[in-house]
Amino acid sequence: MSLRIPQIACPAPVTITVEGQPVAAHPGESLAAALIAAGLWRFGEGEDPARPRTAFCMMGVCQQCLLRLDGRLVQACLTPVAAGQEVTCA
Repeated sequence: MSLRIPQIACPAPVTITVEGQPVAAHPGESLAAALIAAGLWRFGEGEDPARPRTAFCMMGVCQQCLLRLDGRLVQACLTPVAAGQEVTCA
């Protein structure tokens, strides 16, 4: 007996801009997941520069993933990706 693993279809990637650089991401995935998938782990500086902010809980509790999206502060783990977003570190 063989197990069949269903294929998961992702929407076509869109481009967001992160600190002035284009990044491909899938619409609807969280901004935090898109940044981590692109290898961007540093979301900002905390009080201790040796411990930068990044996604931690991935469910909106810790506030460690705050970023500026189109000029306003958002939690990256709760914010879905959409084409044309402009992201900067908070």
